[in-house]
Amino acid sequence: MSEMEDYGTEMEEEIEEDDTTEIEETEEETKEESLTEETEEETKNKKKKGKETKPDKRVYEEKERDWEQVALPKKLLEEIVAIAEAEKLSKQETDKLADIVLTKYNSKIVEPGEAVGIVAAQSLGEPGTQLTLRTKHFAGAAEVSVGSGIQRMEEIVDGRSKAKYPAMTIFLTKELSKSKEKAEEFAKNLIDVRVADITKLNENFEELKFSIEINKEKAKELNLKINDVADLLKKFLKGINARQLDNTVHFTINKKSELLRVRKDLIKLMSEKIHGIKGIEKTIIVKEKDNLGNEEFVIKTTGSNLKAVLKLEEVDQTRVFTNDILETTNVLGIEAGRTLIVKELKKVMDDNGIAVDVRHIMLLADLMTFNGDIKGVVRTGITKGKASPFARAAFEETTKHLLDAAFKGEKENLTGVVENLIVGQPVKVGTGIVELLMK
Repeated sequence: MSEMEDYGTEMEEEIEEDDTTEIEETEEETKEESLTEETEEETKNKKKKGKETKPDKRVYEEKERDWEQVALPKKLLEEIVAIAEAEKLSKQETDKLADIVLTKYNSKIVEPGEAVGIVAAQSLGEPGTQLTLRTKHFAGAAEVSVGSGIQRMEEIVDGRSKAKYPAMTIFLTKELSKSKEKAEEFAKNLIDVRVADITKLNENFEELKFSIEINKEKAKELNLKINDVADLLKKFLKGINARQLDNTVHFTINKKSELLRVRKDLIKLMSEKIHGIKGIEKTIIVKEKDNLGNEEFVIKTTGSNLKAVLKLEEVDQTRVFTNDILETTNVLGIEAGRTLIVKELKKVMDDNGIAVDVRHIMLLADLMTFNGDIKGVVRTGITKGKASPFARAAFEETTKHLLDAAFKGEKENLTGVVENLIVGQPVKVGTGIVELLMK
């Protein structure tokens, strides 16, 4: 009986608690209703005030919208703001533009689990079979040749240490870019000129004589004075009797015992630099249009030396570039190298009339540069850095990689595509990334 009484008292207490909670809930509901009535009245008043004031037609500013809510890259947002200011759009119009861009942007985003690597490989590999086999084409004139077609693509993707046809595009300061004469004079001073390029050596060691003849035409082409070149020759071969007759410098050796030393000095002299920047072989002047549509003179070169060119005052340092990816990486850093890989690969495709989505090229460039160095798509590059022994073995030198992995006791985690294909498991791509349990 006592147990029944206890149970009855517990039930009564629960009923009382339920009643009190119901009363509290009803009180809260009445409060909420009164609050909603107040907020509705406030919004009506605000709308009336908004109708009375004229709509804001000011130029759109970035701070007027909560940009954290817009899932767009910063560059796109900056472009939207720039367009809004240029076109003098109102706030409502700019918001509409941002929404259109956002919907377009969201439609372009890759689905989760998409096999982006395979798609990129196919998208670059198949058009690669249609590229021309021409080794080079000429940029503006026959003097400056630039690599093109399959060879250039192979060179970039393999991450070669030296470009076969290195070339530079040198943009000049405003003063030089408007005058063709000044630009040509500066371009001639850039060419790497050695003594052997403008002279001819005539040896007569039996009579202990030799002479160096300076080519007048070549010297004139390169803005060089014959007397300056002759002074350089005399200075380098000091201790030997020398006399200048017109464009030839005659030397007389005093003793036969000096012949070997003089011969060594002459070999060194022929490779001595007269003027210019090391690596730049030829230059031409080309007329191009800048971003604003104004015409300017630009220097195109065969050969490259980005570090030395950037030090020159006459050059616009912000726009100078070389097609040598490794040199760009060493001078300007890995991000510049990545950008150049994308730019050069896109250029090769465009030159051959092949349309490829730039995102495939960007993925490849990211893969080649993500660890801070340029790594080619070769067995010593990207593949060598893979953690999976099966993935390394699947590319080249299968037996070697498997033996190395066995000796080192490496573990295969079967995380990638190739590894799962080898063992016959479902690939963790697309529907394979979903893990479902059936009851």
